[in-house]
Amino acid sequence: MNHYHFLLLLLVISICINNSTSTTTTSSCPCSDESLCAPLNIVLPRQEFLGYSLYNDSFESYDWDVVTTIAIFYTPVPPELLCLAHSKGVRLVYGAEYPISQLGNQTHQDQWIQDQLQLVQSTYFDGLNFDIESPIWSNQSTTSALLTGLVAQTNFVFKNSFPFYQISVDVAWSPNCIDGRCYDYYGLAQASDYLAVMSYDMRSQVFNTEECTASANSPYMLVLEGLLNYTALGIPSDKLVLGLPWYGYIYPCINENPSLESLVCNITRVPFRGATCSDAAGSEYEYSYLMDLLSNSSLQTTGELWDDQLGSPFFNFIDPSDSNLYQVWYDNPESLSIKVAIASKLNLRGLAVWNVDFLDLQNQPTQTNMMWQVMANFFTHHTSSNSDL
Repeated sequence: MNHYHFLLLLLVISICINNSTSTTTTSSCPCSDESLCAPLNIVLPRQEFLGYSLYNDSFESYDWDVVTTIAIFYTPVPPELLCLAHSKGVRLVYGAEYPISQLGNQTHQDQWIQDQLQLVQSTYFDGLNFDIESPIWSNQSTTSALLTGLVAQTNFVFKNSFPFYQISVDVAWSPNCIDGRCYDYYGLAQASDYLAVMSYDMRSQVFNTEECTASANSPYMLVLEGLLNYTALGIPSDKLVLGLPWYGYIYPCINENPSLESLVCNITRVPFRGATCSDAAGSEYEYSYLMDLLSNSSLQTTGELWDDQLGSPFFNFIDPSDSNLYQVWYDNPESLSIKVAIASKLNLRGLAVWNVDFLDLQNQPTQTNMMWQVMANFFTHHTSSNSDL
C-alpha cells in the first residue's frame, strides 16, 4: 500500500469514527411539485454530459435530452432551473474551489466540507464539481496526497448523507504536470465519481520554441494523447469524461508586414508557470461571438480555414479600428465531432462542455442545434452499441 492509499484509509477511518451528517434542509421548496426538491436518486452510473454554466439566464435553451449534470459557477440560482433540471432527471452541482494553502488544516477542511454539504442540502442540489487548478509541483507529493484526501473525505461525507450525491473533479488535459498540476490523478479517480478531463486551453504552456505563435485550442491528437496517458495510469475509461470547448481565442498578430493571408500568426511572448509561450497572449471568446465575427460583412476576413494536422478551424481578420491582423482559433461541429468520436472509441463515461452558455439559440439556431447534435451523437453511439450486445 503506497502512502496515498494509506492516507485515504486513515481519512476514511477517521471520518467513520468522528463524523455524522443530517439530510435536513433549511429552505422551502420553490417547485410546485415538492418531489422535485429531493436530490436525484440515480442508482446506477450513467453516461454523463456535464455542462459548466456561468450565466443564469440561458438554461431554457439547453438541449435537455442531452444534459445529465450542470455545474453551476454563479449565484443566485434561479428556482426555475432547479425545478426544470430535476423534472428532466438532470443533476445540479456546485462548482467548488478549495485553497491549496489550507490542505493539511484538518479543522478548516472539516468545516469547509460541512459548509458545502449544508449548501447543497439547503438548495436541493446534487453534489459538487471540484475545479481546483492551482499548481502542486512535482516535489510536493504530500500536498498532492492531501488534495486526494480532501476529495475522498468530501465524497465520503456527502454519500454518507445521501448515497447518490455526485462528486466529480476537473483535471488537466493530461496527467503530466500540466500547468504545474502534479496531482495524484489515479487517487483522485478512486476518490470521486469521475474525472472531467479539460481538453482545452492546451496552449497554456508552450515550451522550446523561438517564436510564439497562435494555434489550436484543442488539437485532436493531443486530446487523444492526454486521454491515453490517463488510462495508462490504470484509470478506467468509465471514470473519464472528455471536456470540450464551446469557445476560442482571438490572437493579435505581431508579424512583420503581415497580410490577411498570413497562415502563421506570431504572438506576444507571455510566459506561464515556466513555459516560454502561452495562450494568455490571446483572449477567450464564446463560439456565438466568433460566428458573428466570421459572418460580419464589414470585416476583411479569410473566411473559415481548416488545419488538417490539428483538426481545427481558424480564420484571420483585420480590425478596421486599428488595421491590425488577428487570428482566431476555435472549435466547431466538425472539429468537435472528431473528438467526440475519440470519446466513443475509448468508451469514456461521457462528455463535458465549457461552457453551455456560449451558444445563441435565438440568433443562431442552426449553428446552436448543430453543436448540440454533435454532443448527442456520443450517446446515440453508446445506445446503439449497447443494443447490439
